[in-house]
Amino acid sequence: MASANDEIDALMRTEIYKSREELLKDALRALLYMKPGLRIEIAIDLYKNEKVSLWKAAEIAGLCMEEFKDVLASRSIKVEVGGTDEESLFRLARLGLI
Repeated sequence: MASANDEIDALMRTEIYKSREELLKDALRALLYMKPGLRIEIAIDLYKNEKVSLWKAAEIAGLCMEEFKDVLASRSIKVEVGGTDEESLFRLARLGLI
């Protein structure tokens, strides 16, 4: 039985993908489509490790801010409200508030 790396190498030889990273991004997109709950896990991890703001994590999870806060609270994860000014302005503009 071929390993995952063997299968990735085989796909790379077909030259369908320009890079291994492109192939992995496509595979991740397909995985998240099939298992959307994983988006929440990714968002929580990125938020807990301070890679993204609360706003961005909620967006990644596909939830509104309050829903995402509820998920965090249900897992006893402290909510730190913040974000960049640019991110806040973008969200306010998207909501038509500025």
